[in-house]
Amino acid sequence: MDEIIAEFEEETDHTVEMIYTAKGTSSDAEMQKMVAAGNPPDLLFDTSTDAYRLQRDGVLAPVTGAVQDNDLPDPVSVGGESYFAAAMVEPLMGWYRNDVYSEMPASWSEWVEAAGEVSANESMEGYVIQSGQTNNADTQMTQYLWQNDVEIYGGPSDGIEVRLDNDDNRQAAVETFEWVQSMAEHSPNGSGWAWGDAIGALQQENAAAIASVGGLPILTIQANRPDLVENLSPMPFPVPSGAAQDRWWAYMEGHLVRNDGQNTEGAQAFVDFFTSSSRFFDFVLSAPLFQFPPTREQLDAPEVAENEVIQQHPDVMNLVRDNWDAFTSVLATGDGGAPNIVAADAYSEQLFGQAADQLLVGGLTPDETVDWLAEELRGLQ
Repeated sequence: MDEIIAEFEEETDHTVEMIYTAKGTSSDAEMQKMVAAGNPPDLLFDTSTDAYRLQRDGVLAPVTGAVQDNDLPDPVSVGGESYFAAAMVEPLMGWYRNDVYSEMPASWSEWVEAAGEVSANESMEGYVIQSGQTNNADTQMTQYLWQNDVEIYGGPSDGIEVRLDNDDNRQAAVETFEWVQSMAEHSPNGSGWAWGDAIGALQQENAAAIASVGGLPILTIQANRPDLVENLSPMPFPVPSGAAQDRWWAYMEGHLVRNDGQNTEGAQAFVDFFTSSSRFFDFVLSAPLFQFPPTREQLDAPEVAENEVIQQHPDVMNLVRDNWDAFTSVLATGDGGAPNIVAADAYSEQLFGQAADQLLVGGLTPDETVDWLAEELRGLQ
């Protein structure tokens, strides 16, 4: 990022002051401090979900030119203007021990049986189910509902409806939580677990399969247990028998510009510059397999194909390429993929992870869990 900034400053009349947040400090918390002090930042690097919440609050300036000129995804499109310029895509992805599972189970029923055998016969649990108010648990539970074709929301951006407990959705949602309950019998207690906790369970050989984001487990375990890497294989999330992989949660992170800073036009100019920078691929490939370029054309670029880490894990890239069209943001869950502020707020509060805690720790039945979650979601409308 420093090199891109230097390149930008050399070619324009603008200067950039970067503020790096400390580990464990959210960019949102840092931004709120600056806003409270009367010195809001001009430019933020954040998720599309947070961008939509800030656009709703009226504090963002458009970055339409950067989106259109670079054919970027446009998840925060409001009134013909774009308020988020994607810089990377980070899809969810499962990982399993290929030396423990002779082959990857595919369906939900196969996973229950195979994970049970691992838990019974190996010195580790078969699978990790996360729950609680964490991003990891929230994304995992949302994806499981998607895997069973649950239509959680519907309606236009200005009239989002909660459909989780309507008609066929309710039965499918109950079935989903029943499966989660069954899988949790072959999992360590994952209540409150964040991304690193699940990766730690895989690294420490306490579990044989986890859900994570992209190749983050490989990057982490490579640094600590390189001997284990060859025994790890990527996988999509389990699906019910006969189901297809229609929607695949993928984080989008990128730039958004506030309209109340000291140099809005300069910030917009930086966003325009960023994607076309000669250092763009250096930035994206600073964490290969974890973060991917935001467009399919960039994904197929020579810079990606020639990356040493990516070449070592062709199975990851094959999984990403084969499912690229299914990648979507939880934000794009209104009718026709329209931005959904209820989903953005639900993710911010991690309601789906909390629902899993209600089920696995609080003792609610799957039916009661669906009722609890639907009520909480409607409270956000």
